[in-house]
Amino acid sequence: MALIGACSSSPRPGGTANNAATNTTTTTLPPVLGPLRLTSQQPVSAVYAQGVARVPDGWIFSGTNSLWRTDNALDEVTSLNPALPPALTARGFDHIGDIDVIGEYIYAPLEQPDYAKGMQGTARFDRKTLHFVDFVRLAQHENSFVTIDPKTMVAYTMDHFDGNALLRYDVAHGWKRLAPLRLSMTLHHTQGADILNGVIWISTSDPQNHLYGIDERTGKVRPDGSMGHTGGNGEGEGLDATALASGSVHTICVDPKINPVWFEHYRVGRA
Repeated sequence: MALIGACSSSPRPGGTANNAATNTTTTTLPPVLGPLRLTSQQPVSAVYAQGVARVPDGWIFSGTNSLWRTDNALDEVTSLNPALPPALTARGFDHIGDIDVIGEYIYAPLEQPDYAKGMQGTARFDRKTLHFVDFVRLAQHENSFVTIDPKTMVAYTMDHFDGNALLRYDVAHGWKRLAPLRLSMTLHHTQGADILNGVIWISTSDPQNHLYGIDERTGKVRPDGSMGHTGGNGEGEGLDATALASGSVHTICVDPKINPVWFEHYRVGRA
């Protein structure tokens, strides 16, 4: 793994200087699984078309090479465009996927388009200013999302958009590769993910824009919903899982006509 920092004193991504020490033991509480019920959806800017993550006073959205921070009313507070620094674009990185926010940092999965190289990466940006902090290179073919369990600082992603395993990394120890989490079924066109209450929620851009819940302990997969907006250019994108009045799962889905992008909110519970 190679690290690029904004300056020589930049901390390592997820380093123990800024995060609690990690272990690989997941929560012992039973995961909260169940069907996802749409509570509301709202149109947002068509540029918010890659990822979403909750912050205490609003949201972070990602585009192909941009980041935006909004308040709770979705009014823009600040933005960074382009978001990728020249040192990374010179290496071919041209795409930001579905992001996560842990502590003071945005964790952003980055891709360069030659998947055969088996080399992608994840960058950190400052949560408040959106300024680039540093980057770690990872031996992956694709990298559409990253989500991190804040209790263990274990990161989850996928090697390919289709697959039956989640890659895992020990973030606090230099993104050390851990054994993958094997899934009970193959997922297709995965785009986003986030963790809440022992469940890894996954969004896809398969033909139905499916949403899945995965038991973080066992890898058991439940098909728990669909974002709709199928056909044409409709495409499921990023996902955030935060318990709010609007629901616990929040997704980004591109309209079949491309504009608008739909910001959707779901509750977890019985149908």
